Amino acid sequence: MSAVADGPGLDPIQEGIRLFNEEYFFEAHEVLEEVWRQEHGEPRLFLQGLIQICAAYHHFQNGNLVGAITLLQRGADKMRHYPPRYLGIDASGLIAHIDGNRGRIEAIQRDDATDAKIDFPRIERAPP
Repeated sequence: MSAVADGPGLDPIQEGIRLFNEEYFFEAHEVLEEVWRQEHGEPRLFLQGLIQICAAYHHFQNGNLVGAITLLQRGADKMRHYPPRYLGIDASGLIAHIDGNRGRIEAIQRDDATDAKIDFPRIERAPP
């Protein structure tokens, strides 16, 4: 299976993005992980990075700042290997937002302010 949906039906990447944008990060992770499991081509590492980003924000929602910081770094680093726009996603804009969030979460961790908020990114996707 390719990361780009073939034929009619629900595009699982788009569904993962919808869940992500609605801040259902665990559910987005699950949907994208299924795509990743079936992908054996070039998009595999990018998808893995995106999945790690979902998991990171899920950790943040649950107060696990160390897990959030670690996975934001790992996920963004995987996505940096791809063009600025990949699979129709503004990857460079997303990575910039993620890097900013990682810095903010590190500051929250230093200040021991577990109730602090961050501005979650939104993923905008144009046809690839």
